Amino acid sequence: MNDQPVAERKSSTRQVGFAIAKGAVSLALIYLLFQTYDLRDALDRIARIDLAYFFAAAGLLTSSIMFASWRWRIIIGALSSRISFKSTFGLVWISVFFNQVLPSNLGGDAVRIWMFYRRDGLFKRAFGSVLLDRVTALVGLAILVLITFPLAIQLIADSVILTILGILVVTVFVGMLAFLWLDRIIGICARFLPSKLFELLAGLAEDSRVVLAPRRSGIQVLGISVVNHLVIVLVMYALAQSLSIGVQLVDLVVLIPPVVLAALLPISFAGWGVREGAMIGMLGTIGVTPENALALSVAFGFLTLIVSLPGALIWFFSGNRVSAMQANVSTKDDL
Repeated sequence: MNDQPVAERKSSTRQVGFAIAKGAVSLALIYLLFQTYDLRDALDRIARIDLAYFFAAAGLLTSSIMFASWRWRIIIGALSSRISFKSTFGLVWISVFFNQVLPSNLGGDAVRIWMFYRRDGLFKRAFGSVLLDRVTALVGLAILVLITFPLAIQLIADSVILTILGILVVTVFVGMLAFLWLDRIIGICARFLPSKLFELLAGLAEDSRVVLAPRRSGIQVLGISVVNHLVIVLVMYALAQSLSIGVQLVDLVVLIPPVVLAALLPISFAGWGVREGAMIGMLGTIGVTPENALALSVAFGFLTLIVSLPGALIWFFSGNRVSAMQANVSTKDDL
């Protein structure tokens, strides 16, 4: 009877450890960047931001949340469940907020899984739909990188960066194929896996085929993913204009997706530090100064936090609100 409290304490201890580690990574990277480059110049540029462009960027970022909600709703429908767009939009907005304030950029997804599970009643569908939403977003990013790769060859002289981008595309597509046939792949070692884990992984593979194999739903979710990443590019372009940073939109279409990917790596607090380093590296290929790139990345971080705040209000006033920590612990325990 004491096993559950012990397990919860261990889970909480791990979460605190991960939080401290990720916070340390972010602080170390930010400190290194600010010691290397002129922070005062970047902050001065942010202080003189053009509010008209800034609010335009905020509107575009809000529309990105709407596209993400639309994609997730299609996935949920393909998995034989129904949810209104209003409810989907609310849950996604809540997850965006928690992705900003929890140590992991996956913490918001844990909250979304938990809240949808309490609404839908089937944990497998809640977990699978959110995971597939993440996977299709990543595949959409790889598709965009692939489409713009001929431009990247002309724009980026560094062969190492081009090689990394090529490896990224290949890895994502191979990973997607492996995900689609995961049940077949793990079938050869099924006897060595816990039965619940095998059933979960096999169910995810089946769900992924249900969502992606049909031409209509597969094209829809991947198409929305590509469009959504283009919206993020427009957000960055509007912010660049608000900071009087001279960049071409077509250049950002090539350079921003790798920055987004770097920020998604679960090694820092909400992408801080990693995103700034990637932004400086990528925009440096077109002659943007490190201080300007740093100002753009920091402005985007603050904008994302501001736009996510309504998600906190939606969560607070929702009928089935749950603490972020409880969602993280419960989701991991169910796995």
